[in-house]
Amino acid sequence: MSRKRVILFTFLMVGLLLPAPGLSQDYTALVEDMGYADTILVNGKIVSMDDRSNLPNTPGNIFEAMAIKGKRIMALGTHEQMQRLAGSRTQTVDMGQRTVIPGLIQTHYHLFTSAARKYGPQFGLTDPSVKLTVMAEATPEATAKRIRDVIANAIRTQNIARGQWISVSVQEGKENLPGTNRTWFYVGKLNRRQLDAATPNHPVMVWGGIGGYFNSVAIEEFKEVFPDWEDSTNLETGPGSALNGYFAVPEQGALTFEYWWKDKPLSDLAEVMRLQGLDVIRAGITTVATRLLYPRTVAAYSLLNREGQLPHRLAYYIESQRGNLFNRKTINEFYRGYGAPWTNHANGGEMMWLNGMCHEIWDSTQNNICMGPDLSAPEDIKARERCPNPNLKAWVALRAGLINGWRTAGVHGTSPHGVRLYIQMLEEAMREANFSVEYVRDLRLTLEHNQVLGNVPDVMESIKKYGIILNVNTGYLAEVPKLIEDYGEGLRKYAMPVKTWIEDGIRVTFEARGTDFWTPIHTLVTRKTAVSKVYPESVVLLPEEAIDRVTALKMATTWASEYMLAEDTIGTLEPGKYADFAVLDRDFFTIPVDEIPNMKSVMTGLNGKIVYDNSSGQDRFIE
Repeated sequence: MSRKRVILFTFLMVGLLLPAPGLSQDYTALVEDMGYADTILVNGKIVSMDDRSNLPNTPGNIFEAMAIKGKRIMALGTHEQMQRLAGSRTQTVDMGQRTVIPGLIQTHYHLFTSAARKYGPQFGLTDPSVKLTVMAEATPEATAKRIRDVIANAIRTQNIARGQWISVSVQEGKENLPGTNRTWFYVGKLNRRQLDAATPNHPVMVWGGIGGYFNSVAIEEFKEVFPDWEDSTNLETGPGSALNGYFAVPEQGALTFEYWWKDKPLSDLAEVMRLQGLDVIRAGITTVATRLLYPRTVAAYSLLNREGQLPHRLAYYIESQRGNLFNRKTINEFYRGYGAPWTNHANGGEMMWLNGMCHEIWDSTQNNICMGPDLSAPEDIKARERCPNPNLKAWVALRAGLINGWRTAGVHGTSPHGVRLYIQMLEEAMREANFSVEYVRDLRLTLEHNQVLGNVPDVMESIKKYGIILNVNTGYLAEVPKLIEDYGEGLRKYAMPVKTWIEDGIRVTFEARGTDFWTPIHTLVTRKTAVSKVYPESVVLLPEEAIDRVTALKMATTWASEYMLAEDTIGTLEPGKYADFAVLDRDFFTIPVDEIPNMKSVMTGLNGKIVYDNSSGQDRFIE
């Protein structure tokens, strides 16, 4: 057994012998004050995760049993101690020596799009367009011709009615590098002018990954609902974007939620969101943060919350300027006129609260990182970098939000120069609004993804100065080998140096892959990139930046609650906090590292109730 394992094993064993901190030995007085426990979990390894330090392998106190009163944790301790809190009506639940951890916190999840894709068809919430698929050619010119030919052939052979929407999915060419299509859309090498003459009678959207373009007919129809679209897309992406017909995630979602589904019953959309929420609970996730771009998504979740049907806690960030396709004037008026009603969990809603505002795209991922002066590259590589400036929507929106008192969160900070520009925008807003450094630190601003952020001194100094939380996406590490081919070996040292950041006192959390927390934890512990259809080979990047598994779990529980501004209510198992917990199918703290990706939650507790139970192998949700 290695020295590190010996230290961890000794700590865990000592933890089991410790009494619950702050728990009086006079259990009679505790019962007199609170009444008997409603539920007691016994015969478990209940890991509190209540150590907030950045020291390796420090999970905090570990107990055999936990008592719950109402929605909150009453006490933790030994089996014998907790039995003293039980009355004749107390429910005792045997954990079967399983490991219990705080409910997992998903800090960055676009769950409304996942919900629509998976459950929408059951309720007739579908994309009504005629769907076509094109495999990209080696050049944008050849790809544009291929798109035209496929559409023209479909209109003729399928007799597609005049005015019927057509959507074309452009797949990555077999010989093209990942992200090629996305870059062609973004820089305008694929655009509506290549398509308009061939499609005068049909609205067409061409789509590949997270970018694409409309033809002119589609633009005119889209503007009937979103009249400011041209100003919006030029502000979002850059001058000329509207002329190209360029659209990305905001337009695609607006087309879905606010255009095609605008007359569908809100209750159906809410039920779609609820069903996706059950998948969240099944995975041991009790709290989710998401940006909400579209009014109908906000309304659907609010409906669930009002009716007591929201399956998990939801902290959301308003991103109205993107989902409603605002122009510059509307952005400034919205955030000035709306005030700053965001809140933290303790002072907001129990199940749903407005946790700030967002403009997700700042710099970006794949081929749109912003290295700026930090790293040179060939001209064509530098030309595709997405580096914000004061005339882009992200700058305008985040600055307007900050000046008017909003917390900004969920903002892409993938690369060092992009973050440097973010700091410049932040400091401009601070000067205009006369904000102190302490005020900004209390906001707990966040930057996301961070795949090639590196450890550039001036950038890291600012992140620490302003208390900015880095919320990494380990899935994006898989992009780095390809980016190294573009930028050279000098880029390698920028590949998400998580251990260095943590040791330097920066608060770091991570976003799961949808409902999968265990693959990201495996990557953090091993530095092996996750495989996918796009990136089928695993690569080890900066192995010296690997962290221990306990620290990785803190990033999804203890520290994640700080990201949510909810550390006083969730994220750890302590008396007085909400009894949100996950019961695991194996002991995360001791199993071989390579088994971590196969971890599953077999029971989930929320607000003191067991809401999901698969401990006997039968999938069961409990009302």
